[in-house]
Amino acid sequence: MTSEINPQLATGDASAILEPAYAPKIGEPRGEGQRVAIIVNHGMGQQVPYETIEGVAKAVWQGAQKKNETTASRSLIRRVRLGTQGKDDVETELVRAEIQIQHEEKTFDVHIYESYWAPLTEGKVALKDVMAFLYDAGWNGFMNTKARKGYQRWMFNAWQHFSLPRFRLLLTLGALMLLLLALVFMNAVLAAAAASHVIGGSGTFPGNFTAPLTADFIVADLAAILISLGVLVPWLCKKATNRECIPQCISWLGWALIAPGALLILLAALAMALRLATGWSLPWPYVSAWAAWLAQGSNSPVRSFGISLLWGLELLAAYAARWFLIEYVGDVTAYIAAHTVSKFYELRQQIWQTAMKVARAVYRAQADPKPGSDCPGFLYENIIVVGHSLGSVIGYDVLNGLLLEDAFSKQPLEIARRTRMFLTFGSPLDKTDFLFRTQADMCSSVREVAAAAVQPMIQNYENRPKEWVNLYSKSDIISGALDYYDPPDRHNAKGEVQFRIPPTLPEMLKPVRNERDPDARTPLAAHVEYWTGELFAKELVDAITTRDPQVAHAQLPGCRILDYFHSLKLFPTHGHHPPG
Repeated sequence: MTSEINPQLATGDASAILEPAYAPKIGEPRGEGQRVAIIVNHGMGQQVPYETIEGVAKAVWQGAQKKNETTASRSLIRRVRLGTQGKDDVETELVRAEIQIQHEEKTFDVHIYESYWAPLTEGKVALKDVMAFLYDAGWNGFMNTKARKGYQRWMFNAWQHFSLPRFRLLLTLGALMLLLLALVFMNAVLAAAAASHVIGGSGTFPGNFTAPLTADFIVADLAAILISLGVLVPWLCKKATNRECIPQCISWLGWALIAPGALLILLAALAMALRLATGWSLPWPYVSAWAAWLAQGSNSPVRSFGISLLWGLELLAAYAARWFLIEYVGDVTAYIAAHTVSKFYELRQQIWQTAMKVARAVYRAQADPKPGSDCPGFLYENIIVVGHSLGSVIGYDVLNGLLLEDAFSKQPLEIARRTRMFLTFGSPLDKTDFLFRTQADMCSSVREVAAAAVQPMIQNYENRPKEWVNLYSKSDIISGALDYYDPPDRHNAKGEVQFRIPPTLPEMLKPVRNERDPDARTPLAAHVEYWTGELFAKELVDAITTRDPQVAHAQLPGCRILDYFHSLKLFPTHGHHPPG
C-alpha cells in the first residue's frame, strides 16, 4: 500500500515524504480527486535535478491563484514506483511533486514528473562538434532556401508545399554565419597568442601586431558591452516596475543596442584579418591611439600590466564563450546532429530512452477498478506533456514513440485520447526540421516518407493529443511559431493551390495552436521567460481543470476549412473571414 503521509519534512511551501510510496499490485487506490499527470522534459544546459518540476509547480500555483474559483493547496514531494511490486529491475523509481487544486466543486490531484537526462551529455561533446553542427545548420539553411519548389514536407499522405521568405532567411542566416566566423577567428588569434607566449622565443606572436590587435579587441569588448546592455536594460526595467511584461518599446531599445554590437564584432574581426593578411587595418578613433600607448610602454609597469590585463580578459571571455557553447549548444548538437552524424546516435538513443522510461511508467500506471468493474483502470486519464526548448523536440519524439508502440500493442495505452495537452514553449521544432533537411531540392521521397512513418502526429490528426499549444516570442531567436506540423494555409502555401488538408475534414480539429507570450520580451533572455509568464501558468491550469479544449480554441480549424473552399473558388473570396 501507499505509505502514510508521516513523517514529513517542511520545505517552504512543500513537504517531503521521507518514506517511499509503492502502488499495490493493481495500482494506486483511487482518491476523491481526479488525477492529472504532468510530464516535463527539460531543455539544453546545465539543468539540476527537479529544477523543471519546481518550475512547473510554481506555474501551477500561480495559475491557480489567478483563475477564478480555483485554489491550490497541499504541495508534497514523493518518491514513487508506479508498477506492481516495487522491483528495481523492472520498475522506474520517480520523484514527483503533488499539488491539489480545487476548481469550482471539483478536486484535482496534480502529479508532476520530470525526465532528467542532463548528465548523459556531460563531457561527450567537443567544441569542434558544436562548430561543425552550427556550420552545417547554416549551410543547409542556405541550400534549402534556394529550393525551387519551396519548403516541402511529407505529411498526411501527401507532399505539403510551403512558401519561404527567401530574402529574410538568407539575410538572417548570412548574418549569423558571419558572426560565428568572426568569433571563431578572434578565438583563433587569442589561442595563437597564448600558445606563442607559452612556447616563448624571440619572435612571439603578436609582436608588431600587438597595438592594432589590442585596438580591435577593445572594439570587440565595447560591442560585448552594447550587447549586454541590450539584455540588461530591459531586465532592469522589468525589475524596477515589478511587471511580468515590459513595454514593447523597451524590447526594441534592447535590440537597438544589440544590433550595432553585433556589427562591431564583425568589423573588429575584419580589421584583424586585414591586418594579419595585408598589414593594413581599420583605424579606430581614439581606441587605436590608446592601444598603441599601452603596447609601447614595455618599460612602464603600469602600461605592461594594462596590456597583459586586457589580453587576459580576452582569454577569459573566450573561455566563457567556449563553455557556453559546449554546455548549452552541445546538448542540441548531441541530440539533433544524431540524425546525420553516427557519432552521437547512441547518445541520442540514451536521452530518448530516458524520457521514454518516465513516460511509459506514467502512461502504464493503473488504479483500482471502478465500482461494478473487475478491470483496473488507468491511474491517469488526463496527462499533460510539457517541453521547453530542446525538451520540446524530445517530448515530440517521445509522444511519437508511444503512439508507435500503441499501434503494435495488443493492450494499447490510448496515448492520443489520454494526452490532454502537448505544451511546447521556446521550441525549435520548425527550425531544426528546416535547417537539417539535406535531401536534394528538399524532395527525397524515400527518406521523407520513412521519416514521416515514425511520426504518427503528422500522419493523422487522430494521433494528436487533444490540444497542442506552442508558446513563442519574437524576442526569442531559438523558438518560433510551429507552421510545419500542419498543412499550409493561405498565408504560407506554395503555388496556386492555397493549401492541402487531410481527406477527412473533422480531423482538422487539432492543429498546433501558436500563442505569442507577451511576458517573454527581453531580447535574447526571452527564451527562459516563459517559465514565469502568466500565459504558461494559464495554459497549464486550463488543461488541468478542463477535460476538453475550450470551444474558443477550436475556431482556427474552421477558418482553415473555409480557406480550403475559398481555394476551390466555390464562393467569392472578397468577403472578410477570419485568418487561417
